[in-house]
Amino acid sequence: MAKRAKKTGHKVSKVERMERDAPAPSLERAARDTPRARPGMRLVGYCKACRCFVELDKSLADPHGHRRRDMAIIMELPVDKPIYHIPQFNWGAFLMPPIWGAGHGQVFAVVVYPMWLMVDNLLWAAIHGRASMLLAALALAGTLAFMFFYARMANYVGYMRVLTTMSPDEYCAAERKWTIACAGVAVLMAVFATWYNLAVRV
Repeated sequence: MAKRAKKTGHKVSKVERMERDAPAPSLERAARDTPRARPGMRLVGYCKACRCFVELDKSLADPHGHRRRDMAIIMELPVDKPIYHIPQFNWGAFLMPPIWGAGHGQVFAVVVYPMWLMVDNLLWAAIHGRASMLLAALALAGTLAFMFFYARMANYVGYMRVLTTMSPDEYCAAERKWTIACAGVAVLMAVFATWYNLAVRV
């Protein structure tokens, strides 16, 4: 490798020498680094791709093609307890992204507020013949698409934030309360916006 570096003008770096001289990882070391479940327990993992819990075998894989690298977390679960389930869609995050996001450490979700105002103004102007209905429809569709995508990722991001303090069951119980609260706020905001557009706005 040194001769090749001399011919091509490439200088062998310290990192390259370390990588070249490092011993290949042994099967014994890989087996030693692989976690094992205690008696009466089994291993389950939370997949980053499909955002669900899956059963893991001794090699930390499952029959459906999930591998160790797909797991965001790996934990033990009693053999007689059903596998955890975290919904792939969060209704609280969909109905009120700014409030849900702020309460889960995702302050950037407040960007939905100006998006709602823009959609409301475009719809009002289109209904009164002052703007394009197509433009208003596109803005509404884009906002709903963003909210849907955000709600699809919300539970994964939300649980990763509290995984050291809450079990999946505790997280889901808390999210049911968040959904009820966000639904109530969404209804109040819809009623207020309707009243404002019909009774105040001219």
